[in-house]
Amino acid sequence: MEIMTASRLIAVLFLVLAQCGSGQSTAYFADAVNGNDLNDGKSAAAAWKSLAKVNAATFQPGDTVYLKAGSVWSGQLLPHGSGIKELPIVVTKYGGSQKPRIDGNGIVGSATLHLNNGKFWEISDLEITNSADVAGDRRGVLISASDFGLVEHIILRNLDIHDVKGTVGNDDASKRTAGIGIETTTDRGAATRFDDIVIENCSIYNIDNTGIYTDNLIFRNTPGGADWIKRRFTNVVIRNNTIHHIAKNAMIIRLFDGGLIEKNVCYETALKTTGNTMFTSSCSGTVFQYNEGYFNRASLQGGDFGDGSMYDADLKSSNIIFQYSYSHDNSHGLFWTCNSQPDSNIICRYNVSQNDKGIIFCVNYPVTSVQIYNNTVFIGQGLSPTIISERNVNTGTRNYTFRNNVIYNLSSNASYDFRTSGYTREFNYNTFYGFHPSGEPEDSNKLVSDPKFVSAGSASTGIGTISGYALQVSSPVINSGVLFPNHPAKDILGNPVPSLGGVDRGAFEYQGSLGIKKNELQQPSEFALHQNYPNPFNPSSVISFSIPLSQMVLLEVYNALGVLTETLVNGYRPAGTYSIPFNAARYPSGVYFYRLAAGEFHGTKRMVLLK
Repeated sequence: MEIMTASRLIAVLFLVLAQCGSGQSTAYFADAVNGNDLNDGKSAAAAWKSLAKVNAATFQPGDTVYLKAGSVWSGQLLPHGSGIKELPIVVTKYGGSQKPRIDGNGIVGSATLHLNNGKFWEISDLEITNSADVAGDRRGVLISASDFGLVEHIILRNLDIHDVKGTVGNDDASKRTAGIGIETTTDRGAATRFDDIVIENCSIYNIDNTGIYTDNLIFRNTPGGADWIKRRFTNVVIRNNTIHHIAKNAMIIRLFDGGLIEKNVCYETALKTTGNTMFTSSCSGTVFQYNEGYFNRASLQGGDFGDGSMYDADLKSSNIIFQYSYSHDNSHGLFWTCNSQPDSNIICRYNVSQNDKGIIFCVNYPVTSVQIYNNTVFIGQGLSPTIISERNVNTGTRNYTFRNNVIYNLSSNASYDFRTSGYTREFNYNTFYGFHPSGEPEDSNKLVSDPKFVSAGSASTGIGTISGYALQVSSPVINSGVLFPNHPAKDILGNPVPSLGGVDRGAFEYQGSLGIKKNELQQPSEFALHQNYPNPFNPSSVISFSIPLSQMVLLEVYNALGVLTETLVNGYRPAGTYSIPFNAARYPSGVYFYRLAAGEFHGTKRMVLLK
């Protein structure tokens, strides 16, 4: 934390007092129903009416733009100005719980909300669309800069961004049609980059083509070089977002130096083409953790069934960590590498994969070093995944290690795909249980006995459901693994991992007779039924609930007449927090109720479907 000197504190106080005294720090209001553009906009009673009036202003440090809750505008929000570190400019709602809505109505070449060459902005609690009948160059939110230098402190929080009609495709232009884009458009005159960027608690859905992307349209340099340093993204956090029903990728992360992507839920991705759910390019030191990715629907394209995994380290990615995450029911699997030869130290560790299809681990293009360790993989009956694939035979070398992983395979159709040249690999201290496909790798410390999970295959939707992969006291994988250099100090549940001696194989470190440590990730302290999000919704929403005890759970949806509409959950669930998608595409608009029954707990909440 920065300690402010006395002289700097005096300067800041002077600036604040000077701005307040001169009227430069101002609250502005806009109301699409009761506003009037002849007003001065400086109170709720004298609110502006149109976005044009907001767009005509140049806002000063400390200003706040309030948009009336429940208001609906058609057009573009194009704010101007910059704040300062002590006095950012804020855009948010007032006067109610319903987010003000801005319908872009097909704006092309830009976005419904477009902030260009501005810094120190905090934007929250808006609903944003950009729909059209035909595809086009569209975004929901675009933060852009051109020959600007350093763009600082952009916060996007609690935004509901949906129905953006971009272009579906694998080319760069299509990838930049998205829910949220942050990009340097040109910096040939002045090297331009971003610092202190936060995207959190947003709902992004029904998007062609990409959920979130970052980019520099002129340069995509190899990390570490002088040009990359001038153009990198630093101090970026993307967390607690729900991204679903996406034509291609949920996230394309480019040019990060560090950065944290955590606790995001991404599902129903690659609906219209291939695409890995989250991938990096031209990044170094970026950490992905506590994310959930499922229902990647990537399809066969051009005879090549590729790019349908949860995570991908792509070209020019080094020192990337994918950890503590839950991948399930994807067209491909947990982790792919599509690197450049100099790329190194790509790490995939302490993750759970359940019932993923396609290729679960893929070491694809040339790469200097990849470490895959302490992952737990469950393959159910009737699936046909390739557990490990060395997919390419082009020039270059690939070096990787595969240790401490547990493969629990109940399918006779699973396979391996290894090459005879171009790969240097090490397999050690892994467990291969169940069916043993031809080509299963040699491993001098291999185990083939039952790892004795608490409840193998019992996870469902929600990272809080994975505790069935914790170990029983009689598990042979306890203390039978080996430490890596820079081994993490905790497992996927936050339980401590020993720094000396043997570690357990798989993603869970045994914690005693209960088999699991009761912590906030997998064991809430009380029953709770949460408000669905988004609400109102069209046509999809997510219903979350928490249960502190493992038991039978019934989650049902009723219409306004009390008629049962759909049963979302009906069965035994381990203790945890669950997020259940509800797709109401086939139901009419109106009020619905959802009811949770778990033991003696009963809860009911109301939601609104608007079409």
